[in-house]
Amino acid sequence: MIAKRELAAQLVVRAGLARPLGAVYSATLHRVKVLAYHRVVPRVDEDSFPFDLELVSAWQEEFDWQVRFLAANHEVITCRDLAELLDAGRHVPRAAVIVTFDDGYRDNHDVVLPILKQYRVPAVVFVATGYMDASETYWYDQIVNELLRTKATHLPLAAGEPELDIRGDHAARRNAAVRALAHLKTLSDGARQETLRRWRDLMAVESPAGCAGLDGPMSWAQVRALSDAGVEIGSHSVTHPVLAKLTDNAKLEHELFESKAQIEVHTGKPVVALAYPVGGPGAYSDRVIDVARRAGYRFGFTYESGVIDPAHLDAFRLRRLAVERYVSRERFRAMMAVPPLFA
Repeated sequence: MIAKRELAAQLVVRAGLARPLGAVYSATLHRVKVLAYHRVVPRVDEDSFPFDLELVSAWQEEFDWQVRFLAANHEVITCRDLAELLDAGRHVPRAAVIVTFDDGYRDNHDVVLPILKQYRVPAVVFVATGYMDASETYWYDQIVNELLRTKATHLPLAAGEPELDIRGDHAARRNAAVRALAHLKTLSDGARQETLRRWRDLMAVESPAGCAGLDGPMSWAQVRALSDAGVEIGSHSVTHPVLAKLTDNAKLEHELFESKAQIEVHTGKPVVALAYPVGGPGAYSDRVIDVARRAGYRFGFTYESGVIDPAHLDAFRLRRLAVERYVSRERFRAMMAVPPLFA
């Protein structure tokens, strides 16, 4: 499917049809496009990348091009802007786009912020507050890094399932890491943490000692620098659990109330938006949404593909368009023109 969409996008763009198709789409369907990124880093050899490569949404030079394209062709707004427009009963611009980032990686400050400032484009960064100022990186990056380095050959999954084979070259281990993370995200929070402990014992490698360069989370000083530069800071929970898997209501409330409070203390600005960690259909629930409402959020963003209809807003099930490092410029153009066909 990706190859077909890529080919179709190239044909549409090279035929000069992206702009007229986009104009027809915007005139017919008034939709807000929300782009979802995680990391932006300078291009590297993928075989040498020591953490979760699937979280690299764009290489630095491609992100620069994407932001330049957005600045020239769209009206980029923030979640606070959207809330103000809705509260005032004003129309949301037809070319409106919201640029979002999940997790709070250091590259959001060191790489992303200078590009945003250069083109005067705002963005929203959803941070997992428990990792800000931390010396270690996110739990999912830790397990990928350890899996890439271990001499172990297999990891146990659920009872009755075959073990996960983690032998092979770097590419094979990276594929195994994708399967390992997918398995972990299906577990209750307690089972996930117990599985992580068991796997670490079996892999018998040290966790990465800190994260030099861009691979770790931001400091609170860097978060404040983003906020002071006009980047909106939203919540991505405290510890990045799969919220729907939290069976303890007190823990769920802590993740959503505390993260919002910490951001507001450190930035001095209100938090209106939450992005559910992982964000797929099983990552949030009516119970999670109820707690988010009580915590004072206005919006909840999923990681499911789609656009926003401002006239019929399902405010806590908002969809986004994921940007991936393998998306070509032609496909990015086509995706921004007619998302249902090319996202």
